[in-house]
Formats: sequence, C-alpha cells, structure tokens
Amino acid sequence: MKNLLIVFTLFTVIGVKAQSPNFSLSNSKITWKNVYETSKTKAEVVNYFETSGIFSKFEVVADTIYAILTPHKTDPDKTGVASVPEVVNKTNFKGKVIIHLKAGKYRVTFEKITLIGRGDFLKKKEEKPLEEYFVKRTESKYTPGFLKKPNRIYDTTFSEVFLIKTKKKDDW
Repeated sequence: MKNLLIVFTLFTVIGVKAQSPNFSLSNSKITWKNVYETSKTKAEVVNYFETSGIFSKFEVVADTIYAILTPHKTDPDKTGVASVPEVVNKTNFKGKVIIHLKAGKYRVTFEKITLIGRGDFLKKKEEKPLEEYFVKRTESKYTPGFLKKPNRIYDTTFSEVFLIKTKKKDDW
C-alpha cells in the first residue's frame, strides 16, 4: 500500500510539473500570463516597451499597455530541437499583448497567439492560431504533445521577450 501511494504521488507531481503555470486554456483558447518584478517606475516601464521595437502597435490607457507583438521566433540553441514538433522551431509567432502596470511589477497577458510560416513548415507568411496545433477543440484540452515540450519552450521564449533587459555599463 505504501508503494502504491508513493507511485501515485510521483505521477501526480510529474503531471503537475509538465504543465506550465503561465499557460491557461479557456474556451479552446490558449493564453500566457506572467508577472515580473521591477525596480522601474510605471513611466519607465512604458518607455522601455514603447521604444523596445518589439511591438507593431502600441497604446497606453491609464495603467495598461495594449500592443501587438511583432513576429518573433523560438531559439533552438536555447530550447533544443530533440523531440520538439517542427511547428515550434520552424514558425514565428505574434499576438495581442496586454501589460498591466503596478508599483514594482507588471503583468503580461499574451493572447491570440498566431504562428507565422517561414516557408519550411507553413507557407511563407501563412498564419495559423497556436490552438490549431496544441488544443483538442472538441474537448477544450491541450494536446498531449503540448504538455511534453512545447509549453516549456514557449514559456521560456515568451518570458525572455517580455523581460525588461537592463543595460550594462559597457552598453552605454
């Protein structure tokens, strides 16, 4: 009985660990959220993102930034390629970004994530929603493949994209 309890606990922990707490699935739509701590003021955060060049559209309303992320890609050197679906490393991604500003932190919500073809997996500039590859629409559940590696790869990539990078003294 004790061994059965240990095995059950192990599988539960592995199952929970496989899912990224930053991803959520609602009505068959994937959303990514992350909260970042910062020593910058709200105005400095707005200025950083406005001048970062990562957005094609940018609007500030009260303490919220609304933006459209320009196409980005995953970095196979950082995320690896072993047993990763081709769609992950052979497409770019873009989407709608909402950044809520509070003193000492900001929360990024990334939604309507769209994959953009580069010509090797999808046709060049062809756009498909992320959900087309990683959500079982009839059940509104992640595909098993998403929970293996793509969620960690996208989580790492998205986290880096929206992290405010501070300049080193050598960069001045």
